[in-house]
Amino acid sequence: MVTHAHIHGLLAVHKPTGMVSKDISRWLVRRLGKLKLGHVGTLDPAASGVLPVLLGRATRLQDYLLDMPKTYEFDIRFGSETDTLDLDGQVIRETAWEHITEAQLRTAIGAFIGDIVQTPPIYSAIKYKGKPLYEYARSGAEAASSVPLEALKRSVSVSRFDLLGLSPGQGSFRVTCSKGTYVRTLAKDLAEKVGSCGTLIRLVRTKSSGVEIGAAHGLEAIEQHLDSFGSLVTPLDQIDIGLPRWRSSRPGLTAKLRDGQQVVMEIQEYVSCCLDPEDGLVGGRVCPVFLLNEHGEAFGVGSVRSQESGRIAIVMKRGL
Repeated sequence: MVTHAHIHGLLAVHKPTGMVSKDISRWLVRRLGKLKLGHVGTLDPAASGVLPVLLGRATRLQDYLLDMPKTYEFDIRFGSETDTLDLDGQVIRETAWEHITEAQLRTAIGAFIGDIVQTPPIYSAIKYKGKPLYEYARSGAEAASSVPLEALKRSVSVSRFDLLGLSPGQGSFRVTCSKGTYVRTLAKDLAEKVGSCGTLIRLVRTKSSGVEIGAAHGLEAIEQHLDSFGSLVTPLDQIDIGLPRWRSSRPGLTAKLRDGQQVVMEIQEYVSCCLDPEDGLVGGRVCPVFLLNEHGEAFGVGSVRSQESGRIAIVMKRGL
C-alpha cells in the first residue's frame, strides 16, 4: 500500500447521506493506510455536503477552521413536527400550514438574522452531566424530561438567511451561520414564527472552511484517485483559515519566529509582506495572522500587534 503519511493539507469530501462524519475518517484510513487526520465539524447521517478533512500537520488548524461560517441549504415540511426535528423521529405535533405565504416567510426570516439564542434539540450531541443529550432522549420520557434544555441555550450568529422557494406545505431555504448553529432548531423556530410547526426534511452543507460544495470530492472520485491522492488535497499554504496571511521576507525572520522569538519591524516592512493587506492590522489590536516562510510555505499561526513606537511586533503562537 502506498503511504500517504507525508501529505499535509485539506481534503474536501462530499459526504453522502447515511454516513456519520467519523465514517468518512474510517473510510479514508481503510483505503489510505494509517495517517493523522481529523474532520472539521460534524454532519448528521441524514445530512450531506461539504466535510473538510485535515491531514497531517493541517490538523493543528482545526479550531481556526471550526470558527469559520458555514452555509446550508435545507427544506422544511410545514404542519408536522417530530421528536428529533427531522425525518428520523416520530410525529409529535401537527398544525395547519395552508396560511403560510412567501411574504410571511420573508418577514419572519428577518427575525433570525444577527445574533440569536437557540435551545438545543434533545436529540443532539451536547453533553449534560457528561452524557450526550440523545442518550437521555433514547432512555425514555422521564430521562429526557430531567434535562434542563433552557439552561443549555447558546448564542449563535446568522449572517444571511434566504427563502429559495415555497410549494404547498414545504419551503426551501439557504442560511449562512456560525459554528454551533442547529439548523433543525432554526427550522422549528421559523415554522413557529409563521404560526405552524415544521420538520427538517433535507439538509445540505454547501460551504464549510471556505470550501464550496463544487470543490468537494465524492467518495467514488476519491476511490478512483487513490494513486494520485495528493492531487485532491489543498496544501497547507493554500488553506483558507479565515486569517490574513503574512509571508516572511528573509530566512532570518522565519528562523526567529520558529524559535519562539519576537520579531519587531517597521510597519512599512510588515505591510509589504502582507498577502491580504486589506485584512491587516487595525489600530492597536492584537491580530492573529497565518505565517508563511520566504518560499510561501505555511509554518505557523502568529500574533501581531502595534507598539507605541509605531513598529510592529510578531510572535508565533502555534507551529505547523
